[in-house]
Amino acid sequence: MTEALSEEVTLRRTEELAALQAYYDDALLPSLIPPENGNNNEVHNIALEGPWFIQLGNQSLFGLGIPTLEIRVPTSYPFGDECPIPILHSVMMNPQTKEALLKELQDMFEMEMDVGIMWGERCREEISMMEETYTTQQLLQQDDDGDRATTLKNIANENEVGQEEVQTFIPPTTRYNQPIRNFPTSVIHNPKYQREILHTPPFHPPKSGPAENMIAHVCKVKCMEHVQWALAELLFNDKKVAKATHNMFAYRFHHHGDDDSALLVHDNDDDGEKGSGAKLASLLELSGAENVLVVVSRWYGGQLLGPARFKWIAAVARTGLVQGGFINGD
Repeated sequence: MTEALSEEVTLRRTEELAALQAYYDDALLPSLIPPENGNNNEVHNIALEGPWFIQLGNQSLFGLGIPTLEIRVPTSYPFGDECPIPILHSVMMNPQTKEALLKELQDMFEMEMDVGIMWGERCREEISMMEETYTTQQLLQQDDDGDRATTLKNIANENEVGQEEVQTFIPPTTRYNQPIRNFPTSVIHNPKYQREILHTPPFHPPKSGPAENMIAHVCKVKCMEHVQWALAELLFNDKKVAKATHNMFAYRFHHHGDDDSALLVHDNDDDGEKGSGAKLASLLELSGAENVLVVVSRWYGGQLLGPARFKWIAAVARTGLVQGGFINGD
């Protein structure tokens, strides 16, 4: 008999399956054994207890069916320290490579982390690279003229058309509605776009939960590449920031054209904390801050702050702008 799920686990799994359904649509398969009528532990005919199945693409090039990731979830998931078990079906892969990939997936897991989208996208990436290598080898073998250099050049040109290599950031949980973000590798790995980022000390809002903290990250920007580099630096290279409940941000700079005209470029992002991005954008405009990106990381402490949270988010951001010299502290 299946062990009953706690109310907390049921809520988190329901949220994760809803996110998986929205992201993968029909590629998220119904349970092999349909949940019993009247069983509340299911979402779209998918049992909360698992296992969950995600199709990772189209028909395999190797005639084995559609590559599929199976996720077997322990009773405590996502709150316990017991890792879910990933299994790959219909994938022709070197056994050592497959073993290394499955181990990598399990190494990604941390307590309270939703693994579905993160594991699915990592497997799709590996399968895509494997099939691309296979296709290249097939084309080379079919090259009757023996002009392999020309063939390789044609393949490279085809891959480059309309495609820019990106690095994807997948939030550790779907619970707080943070978006998946893609960053062009040509930007984030280019040292000419590197920025010096200032970080404020952690701020613990009054009457908040014990784990509640906010930190502002501020840097000078003069183009979108600067913004992209700084955001990627925080999300990929600062593990604490990557695990924040929200990383809301706003930026504002003037882009100077060839005719010496100056175009104001500005935008903001809530990162799941609805309304926070607009508050940061308003702060930049009202304070006269220019050529700046401000990011506020928030780690939710379990105590709802209500509208007061926007006051603290703006206050932390203002502290960062003052420390960075973008506005006066008067």
